[in-house]
Amino acid sequence: MAAKLNDDRLDQLIEKLVSLWDDPQERDLLTQTVLALDVHYGLSGKMMKEPGVEEIIAQMVGRLASTIEKLSNLGEMKILDIACGSNTSKAPSSVHINTPFGEMTISRPGKGYTAQFEPWFCRLLHELGAEVVGVDLGDLDQEVFTHQQVDLGKVGALDFLPDHSFDAIQDSRLFGSPEFTAQFPDYQDRMQVAQEIRRQERRLLKAGGMIIHSDAQALVG
Repeated sequence: MAAKLNDDRLDQLIEKLVSLWDDPQERDLLTQTVLALDVHYGLSGKMMKEPGVEEIIAQMVGRLASTIEKLSNLGEMKILDIACGSNTSKAPSSVHINTPFGEMTISRPGKGYTAQFEPWFCRLLHELGAEVVGVDLGDLDQEVFTHQQVDLGKVGALDFLPDHSFDAIQDSRLFGSPEFTAQFPDYQDRMQVAQEIRRQERRLLKAGGMIIHSDAQALVG
């Protein structure tokens, strides 16, 4: 019975996500991608345990729908995800999610680890064929995409990445994380980090490249 519920939940998610694309080939590609996330990372089971995981996936696919004309084009792109999440990340007490299907606030499921902050966006991009690089302070050792453990609170932490080397960049998980807030309790200190990340995004993006989403940009303008 539990397996049937998991399958139904996954089918409903796929049906919702593919509605963002009209092209049948793009819909099929996204379907296969979500199924791969289930096989490789137990997506449906994690959705059942933490309903917020489903909304996280919807948010990330929604960002792709608003910035990427065709998912099939991702195979030609190199993408950086700053503060990508990890397998040791903690969620804040609540997370505001803005998806194409509506906005909501999801509560933290409990203390400590949460599947909501696993590196789902990098996994999604990798399954779609992109050359993806994820950076985070947490544990990414078992992930198949290219990753680096980086303390993003340090000036120059991303200097090891070459100038103008990414077709697209996103950051979305740093400034609300409990670990970052504990490290930088002062608002002005957090703004300095945001300014540094925004500087790095401008440096790292290729001419004509795109920002998929940037909390740093929203904070510092």
